Formats: sequence, structure tokens, C-alpha cells
Amino acid sequence: MLGEFPLIPMKDFLPILLLFSLLPVALAADEGGVSITVTVTNIPGVKGDLLIGLFDSERSFTKRPLKNSPKVRVTSTSPMTVTIPNVQPGTYAVSVVQDLNGNGRLDKSIVGMPQEPLAFSKIRQIPRGKPSFAACSFAVADSDVSLTIPLVTR
Repeated sequence: MLGEFPLIPMKDFLPILLLFSLLPVALAADEGGVSITVTVTNIPGVKGDLLIGLFDSERSFTKRPLKNSPKVRVTSTSPMTVTIPNVQPGTYAVSVVQDLNGNGRLDKSIVGMPQEPLAFSKIRQIPRGKPSFAACSFAVADSDVSLTIPLVTR
């Protein structure tokens, strides 16, 4: 009859449904870009998490890391390596905080001094006040980037 559609048997419908439900996952996995590999050294103790912030502007620097910024549990005082995949070409900076108490942010003293181990890409000493994005930034082009960032404790 006109206007009627043939029924698809359930045994044939489930594989089709599964295939279409996995399509967004497959597309998201191939976003392109390169990887930034961050090796964190000088970890003072096995406690808390490493908050690895990836930033793409002065405006967001140390305030709002990009969504693909990882958080990893500290499992050793040996160097720990984390890879951030699918980074598009541009200028970036990285901050690393060892979040000792698990509150998800850098703790500071009443005068603004860091109370937890901290580090930035490209600079090895923590300046008074926040370092500039330009001082910490590096270029990402068409090949993977590797950084070694030693944590600084005061």
C-alpha cells in the first residue's frame, strides 16, 4: 500500500543503529592537529594531581585553560609525561601546578606567593607576579612538540 514503509527486523536494525551511534566518536578522533608532549620533572612528592594548563592567549593565560588541558594523578617523583593530542597550529603556553590538596587550583599565600609547586613553559624561575604569555609561549606548526618543565618549589 502507498504510504506504508516495510518494517526492518530488529536483528537487522541494531547493527545499523550501533554503526550510526559510533560515527561521531570516529569523527572526533580524527580532528587533526599535532601533539604536545609535556614531561614534568622535579616532582617533590607523591601527592595530589598535576594540573597541566594549555593556553592560547594572554587573556586566558593562567585563568582559563583550554578544554583539552589534562589533569593527572601524581604516582611518582620520577618524571611524568603527558600528551595533549589534536592541537591546532598557533601560539601556546603551558602551566603546571602540583595540586597538593585536590582543590583544582593553585593555592597562594595572603601576599600572592605560590604555596604549591608550579612551573611554566620556557621560563625556569617563577617571577614576582604572573609571567607574561609572551615569555612562556611557543609556536605549534605542523609537527609534534615536546617540552620538559621542571616544577619549582619555594
